[in-house]
Amino acid sequence: MRSLAVLVMALIGGFAGGVVLNAVIAVTSHMVFGGDEDGLKGLKYLPFVTSAWYAATLMIWRPRPEFEQ
Repeated sequence: MRSLAVLVMALIGGFAGGVVLNAVIAVTSHMVFGGDEDGLKGLKYLPFVTSAWYAATLMIWRPRPEFEQ
């Protein structure tokens, strides 16, 4: 149950981080290239990609509890 809660929190945090990163990249691109946003077509999927990336990273690196026998 705790793993599910951690996974959901990682998905939400990854999505929020992706939205922020998406906005930063879009604003920086607009300032640098002067409004030419033809190369940013895949940027709308960034929150979903970072969400999955955060969840996968968390599940791989999360310390597992040690069971005593």
